[in-house]
Amino acid sequence: MPTSRLTILLGCLGLATCGGEPPPAPANPLNVLLISLDTQRADRLGFYGYARPTSPSLDAFAAGAVVFEEAEAMAPWTLPSMASIMTGEVTSTHGCWNYGSVLDDSFPTLAELLLAAGYDTACVVSHLFTTSRHGLQQGFVHTDDTYAYPEIDPAQNVTSQVITDKGLRFLEHKQAAGRDEPWLLWLHYFDPHREYMPHAGVSEQFVTPGERADAVKLGDVYDGEVRYTDDHVGRLLAGLEALGLADDTLVVVLADHGEEFHDHGGLGHGHSLHREVMRVPLVFRAPGLAPRRVRELARQVDVLPTVLELLGLPARPGIPGRSLAPALRGEPLPAPAGFGALAEHDNHDPSTRLDGWRTERYRLIRVGDEGPVRLYDLAQDPGELRDVAAQQPDAVARLLAEMEAAKEAGRKRAELFGLARQTTLTPGVQEALDKLGYGGGDADELENEH
Repeated sequence: MPTSRLTILLGCLGLATCGGEPPPAPANPLNVLLISLDTQRADRLGFYGYARPTSPSLDAFAAGAVVFEEAEAMAPWTLPSMASIMTGEVTSTHGCWNYGSVLDDSFPTLAELLLAAGYDTACVVSHLFTTSRHGLQQGFVHTDDTYAYPEIDPAQNVTSQVITDKGLRFLEHKQAAGRDEPWLLWLHYFDPHREYMPHAGVSEQFVTPGERADAVKLGDVYDGEVRYTDDHVGRLLAGLEALGLADDTLVVVLADHGEEFHDHGGLGHGHSLHREVMRVPLVFRAPGLAPRRVRELARQVDVLPTVLELLGLPARPGIPGRSLAPALRGEPLPAPAGFGALAEHDNHDPSTRLDGWRTERYRLIRVGDEGPVRLYDLAQDPGELRDVAAQQPDAVARLLAEMEAAKEAGRKRAELFGLARQTTLTPGVQEALDKLGYGGGDADELENEH
């Protein structure tokens, strides 16, 4: 990292000294293994109540970890969600709205913060939006995005086994080196993403008997993809144990967003802010943390401040994310007045862009700057099938005000940083994105919801 870049980073941290020295690493630092699962619905995993055996490896891992029951994505597709995870900022602040957006290097990322504290940093990723061309690899010393540039034939892009193999190789090198230097390893698994691919010896057990609607057929293949990915994540976690690194490592498992199978009239993601797309798995395991389930609302922007606190590193002032460390320790997690999860999706059309606001009880979704507005009472309707906006106008007004305040705070905070720039998508990249379901905005499907 250039000296000037490091100085700017330390200034953002409030840690720059007159000598320009980086902050000292904690006395007993934990390693960090960040596992991100692309397109992973929480409710398609066993430890979130799914009956099918899609996730035996993660189920076993979660049994010894802290599981957040209600974790919310900040956006319904990969780039803005992962930018929020890496920076602790909402989309209104980091500005990664478009397929060509590049996170500005004025944002201190999780990798940069740990690098400045003496960590070695590495990532192996498998999605176009997680590559250096979009700015998400800032702060990683070792990067491998070989498998993030898909061939047009999706059958060439089954990558979970490769991500685990490369992750294990990094862990083996670290164990063999025997140095005290802590490390951060980010592995991004892509395979649950469409186009869903069948896996011999795995997918056969997820075929619904009898005549199947198209959404059911797709959901069956998706379940096989989830299980295939779980098998390889299981190999990674077993390797971490076998190498003797588990007792010194904080492991975080999360997803960028979920997936819809006609739950609200659509397929895929990037066009809806409903539960099946926005509720994501979030699991932490670290030495000294007792296994538990946490009901309080968590958000992707909370990951960065939580990791910093668990590592004993200084917090980043002003970010909207709050540390979840108290809940990890079994303590109450108080929510300030007006607390909620902000979701944003800008498809370049002011009449159909999407904003969402999730609280413990409600989910509010607004289509366009002026509405319509939908309200779902999650206590009575967890599947978000009945719009009660007309019956609860006071709740709508209050939640809209809270959402607007959060959006305005995000826009105001954006003034502290540079604007996300736009990279040109080549015809080949655009064709690949089209094949992966990123062929254009379809927020109008919301008009056909239940």
